[in-house]
Amino acid sequence: MEMLRLKSEHPISPYAPVWNTPIGFAQWEETNKVDIIREFLLDKEKKIINDLPYRNDGRTGLDASNVTTRHGRFNTFEFKDECPEIGDLLKWIKFQYINYIMQDGTRPYDLRIGSWFNVIRKGDCITKHRHSAMFSAYLSGNMHLDDYETCTYYEHMEQGQEVKNFKGGLTLFPSYVEHAVPEYKGTVPRVSIAFDLYLDMPPYYSVGKNIISEEFFNIENDLQSNESG
Repeated sequence: MEMLRLKSEHPISPYAPVWNTPIGFAQWEETNKVDIIREFLLDKEKKIINDLPYRNDGRTGLDASNVTTRHGRFNTFEFKDECPEIGDLLKWIKFQYINYIMQDGTRPYDLRIGSWFNVIRKGDCITKHRHSAMFSAYLSGNMHLDDYETCTYYEHMEQGQEVKNFKGGLTLFPSYVEHAVPEYKGTVPRVSIAFDLYLDMPPYYSVGKNIISEEFFNIENDLQSNESG
């Protein structure tokens, strides 16, 4: 995993903000599986929109006709029984999570994952938003399922980084980082997977009851399997 940092300058005032925000990048090379997942999710799109009630736009600016507005009503990774390639992707993301925290020098946690997918079409954009800035905020991610002539712009404290969207490209970042996608001008649907990692640490269990999630990382089991593998 490649890492970059949005980093503040050395403060000369006691009230100047200080930050050092890690953003990680990796690419899943199994492009045939990426293609299968993309087509599977496109086939699911209408059913999710029709069957699940609108939740909110997550400050993305997308309207009720967009599958993004059902975030929290379903979990992308719950479809792994129907599409085994989604299960393979989940395992790969877990490995990248370990790489991320090792490079950043932070400890692992027991975690749950909540995920949704985004489909935007010509003329759509995703306005600047963040996933969480609460006391229990942890990590979020975006993954793109094809090569798109678009970029996602990540920003913290008015310092930003533009990241090109390419097939199998994963970005991991603290959940407080704002991000946006400019108007999409492509002719094929732009499909991406988004997710949040939540602390599974009672009493600070940070997933709301109305958010569909599943176990993502268990320290006792996953660290041992990673070391043995």
